[in-house]
Amino acid sequence: MMIEQATVLEYKNGVALVQCYAKSSCGGCAAESSCGSKALSALAGEKRAPRFQLSVTEPLQAGEVIQIGLPENTLLKSVFLIYAIPLLVLILAAVGFSQLFANELIVVLAMLISISITFWAVKKLIDKNSQQSNFSPIFLGKV
Repeated sequence: MMIEQATVLEYKNGVALVQCYAKSSCGGCAAESSCGSKALSALAGEKRAPRFQLSVTEPLQAGEVIQIGLPENTLLKSVFLIYAIPLLVLILAAVGFSQLFANELIVVLAMLISISITFWAVKKLIDKNSQQSNFSPIFLGKV
């Protein structure tokens, strides 16, 4: 289980609005002063902190830090949906459309249309599954 800390923004009737903060691995190693990755990540600025609602078993106050967990199988399902399915569709579209059409421009356009439809379908599937409890993080306790 992946365990993260989150800050409670508000709490109402067993549901807490929490915010996790994006972590950066830069700044912790011996090559910190001469690292190009640190300089490039500094240009990107502050990472956007995700906010979401979470069912909790005990009353909380705004500002409290809690631990939340996400099972590994949920993470693997998400990675499969976001990366593996579009990549598979892209490869199959490239092979299939190149067999059907001789013009490469038509093949590229057909691939773009098929991958766009795939991303739309994956987004709809994720939105539908995000309402289910097995795709949501769980409350583990106060820190």
